[in-house]
Amino acid sequence: MASRFKYLFILSVIFLSNTFLTYSAQAATLASQLSGRILLQVQSKGEAWYVNPANYKKYYLGKPDDAYNLMRQLSVGISEKEFASWSKGAPAWARGRLYIRPQSHGEAYYVDLNQRWHYLGKANDAWLLFRAQGIGITNSDLAKITSAVSSVVSTSTNSNPADYATTLAWIYKLENFKLNFPLKSSMNSAYAASTKSFYYTGDVEPSSAREQFYSIFFNKKTGDTAVKDLVAYGKQVADSRSWTQDQTTEFLIALIQYIPYDKAKLNQDPMQPNYPYETLYRNSGICSDKTFLTVSVLRELGYGAAILDFPNLNHSAAGISCPLSDSVNNSGYCYVETTNYFPIGVIPPSISGGQATANQDDLNNLFSSSHLSQMQVFQKTTGLVYQGVSGTKKTVAGIQAIKTWMATQEPILAQKNSALEAKQVVLNTQRAQLDAYQASGNASAYNGLVDTFNAGVIQYNADLAVYRSELTVYNNKVVDYNNGLKALYQY
Repeated sequence: MASRFKYLFILSVIFLSNTFLTYSAQAATLASQLSGRILLQVQSKGEAWYVNPANYKKYYLGKPDDAYNLMRQLSVGISEKEFASWSKGAPAWARGRLYIRPQSHGEAYYVDLNQRWHYLGKANDAWLLFRAQGIGITNSDLAKITSAVSSVVSTSTNSNPADYATTLAWIYKLENFKLNFPLKSSMNSAYAASTKSFYYTGDVEPSSAREQFYSIFFNKKTGDTAVKDLVAYGKQVADSRSWTQDQTTEFLIALIQYIPYDKAKLNQDPMQPNYPYETLYRNSGICSDKTFLTVSVLRELGYGAAILDFPNLNHSAAGISCPLSDSVNNSGYCYVETTNYFPIGVIPPSISGGQATANQDDLNNLFSSSHLSQMQVFQKTTGLVYQGVSGTKKTVAGIQAIKTWMATQEPILAQKNSALEAKQVVLNTQRAQLDAYQASGNASAYNGLVDTFNAGVIQYNADLAVYRSELTVYNNKVVDYNNGLKALYQY
């Protein structure tokens, strides 16, 4: 009678190494799979849509001019240093995204799925590019992707006839807004011709010289209702969404922060600031220009405000009245960066070429002013007190806590990964030996090894189940971390 072979357990789940995520969330939705793509509605009239990687929503591209303007509106600023480092190709995570070079001349680009740059020059050129990059999609699949409603608003609150409208585009709470704001060329010309200098006699600069110089830019001309109209628009949007007073303020400050930075102006000699009206009309400015506009808006909203000067950095920012514990250097004013988007109270870790920048993954010292050196405060006014910084601090602390937790879990998961791989090597070797015994009919040797193998499989699958459970928890934390950063920096 032939010897019987014992029952062989199946290694039912093959272990895959390096399956845990690092700092990039993975999604399984159709929108995420098509993120950054141009979609052509083939079952209709070939309408083109763009799936924005920032929120996985689709945007209708419309006519060439509409598509061109929308693409520029959705573009994210990129520094010249970073742009140069990507000259041989953008990194993989940048695929399908739109970028604009605010430190150059505002050139906009699209990064295709092969990580190649495409310059979005004229509207027709951009339109042809989008069509060339497009892929077909059925109506049913397109319907699965949420549409984004871009808030395109024309305000008519300005009592003066307008012959020009500046197009302001910005993001607040990860939602895209657009405002066609009417202005007068004659009013802009009047401000451009106004004095932008302060003169004094004698060899010693008066102690009040800077204060008097700044006061020039808060003198409004008769008929100038631009800041008043801008605030009225902000309150109208806020009322429709039941926002608080502080949220209304954040909304309007974000509008100013997204006004393109005028890098070319830094080379002007003499470099004169612009009045708030001019900054809106030009839709560009440097730190002083955008700070004057911000302080004007804060005053119109009723908040205490000030200009924060940092002479050693040749930089200025706005200050908003806030609790002393949250304020910069116990000044009673919280920091408001105007050259780039930052939440109120967050102090940029770096200021280069007059413009603030941030490493989005570096959350340390976001509320420390030690690197700003000397600070001077001008044009101080009192009023409402902004209360939102404490909430932002809690948000940052929560994101930091997640990052710290992930950092502790990564080596643990990596160690378990290695241990499972080692066990799988042993089990694969044993399985090969068992197959050899079975093929040769050596039941005695086979039965002597199969119990060890089966016990190993049971333990391996138990360890794998624990690992996968812990991996799921880790990946959920990664999603929380990425969403936290996205909400904080609005990228």
